[in-house]
Amino acid sequence: MRPHANPRPASRAGLLAVIAAALLVLAGCGPSDPLDAKVSAEDGVGFSMWRSHAAGDLSPEQLGDFDQAVQAIRIRVMSVGQTSGSEGIEEGMRRIVDGKTVREVLRTGLGWKLELADAERMALEDSLRKNAQLLTRPGDTASANYLSDLRDRQTERLRAATEEVARIRGRLAASGLPPHPEGRLPVKQP
Repeated sequence: MRPHANPRPASRAGLLAVIAAALLVLAGCGPSDPLDAKVSAEDGVGFSMWRSHAAGDLSPEQLGDFDQAVQAIRIRVMSVGQTSGSEGIEEGMRRIVDGKTVREVLRTGLGWKLELADAERMALEDSLRKNAQLLTRPGDTASANYLSDLRDRQTERLRAATEEVARIRGRLAASGLPPHPEGRLPVKQP
């Protein structure tokens, strides 16, 4: 007769294989890229809870970009006059971001922010070009000084606006988005 083998090592190995397989399945359940996570914003509490959870998944830069994108969406909701009051603005923002990926929210919000910064930059370039053609009367030092100060202020604002455009484009690129995105997402209708 053959001695009986201990059945425990085989069942232990099988149990370990099942646990390992379960861990692999669970590890693959969520998106591997946190920017592909869907935003949950059906209501204010749900959005706050989602944002708190997302803070652990996103890098500090990504979370900052997300917050800036959400703020830009709020400003857009307010500026197009769809709603007024803080509750209405929050609801409008949530309608836009609910169910979208973090990357889509970044594309929309930062895209709108880029549109504003680029429009400011172009307006400043135009003003500087026009102001460069202005002349003062000979001997009118007060007007000459004012014009010089104005040009200096506009030049500084243009530098800041140009840096802001470059910064936003850099953040878009860091999120795998084109530096000239279409800042549009469909809005859920109530």
